[in-house]
Amino acid sequence: MTRFFYFNVFCMMLSAFVNSSYAELNPDSIVKNNEILACTEKYGENDSECLASVSKRAEKSLNMAYQDKLKEISAYDYSQWWMGEKKQREEMKEAFIRSQELWLKYRQDYCKTASAGAEGIDGYGAIALSCQINMGLRRIEEIRMVHPDLSDG
Repeated sequence: MTRFFYFNVFCMMLSAFVNSSYAELNPDSIVKNNEILACTEKYGENDSECLASVSKRAEKSLNMAYQDKLKEISAYDYSQWWMGEKKQREEMKEAFIRSQELWLKYRQDYCKTASAGAEGIDGYGAIALSCQINMGLRRIEEIRMVHPDLSDG
């Protein structure tokens, strides 16, 4: 009986260790965002104005990063590329525009998938919005990694 008790205690301790180690290795959830959490904690069910403000700021940041990169690509001196031609720069610009359009559709579907378990409950909008914002932050990082001048990257 004592052996059984110690074995159970050992298993519980091991389980707690494994769970805490697993939590440290995994990134935060895509459907959790600190700004959204602050809105819901501060305003409760009356958080729509706060959420709209956070959403507007996040989309503005994403659009600014996109527009800045588009300008950078459009103005790049393609003669800096080996045997560079204007056509190459235009193709890069078109591919960048197309990738953003596809990414926006991808984000919508991805966040619908990620937040599906919360559909129909209070707070679903905040959960879906958290995903949209977090994906936007990641996209800004991706956009910043695109460099017409490969020596910049």
